[in-house]
Amino acid sequence: MYTNKERVAVVMIVNAWRVEGEMHVLSGSRLTDALNSKAKDFLAVTDAKVFDAVSNTLLMEPPYLAVNRESISVVYTVE
Repeated sequence: MYTNKERVAVVMIVNAWRVEGEMHVLSGSRLTDALNSKAKDFLAVTDAKVFDAVSNTLLMEPPYLAVNRESISVVYTVE
């Protein structure tokens, strides 16, 4: 069964990395709903770019990245 989802462009600080990419949230829900869900320990980020948070060096560009929800210290949406 397919569930409609919306793409949300995000930036996350995860440990010593800055992750930029897109999260897919249920249509009509908020980013915070996905972050607060206890159903999943990992959040999917697509079209990701991972940077060293200090030097701003691009480290990798994976098409898919699973991010441990408990490792995220900051997350915000971008236009």
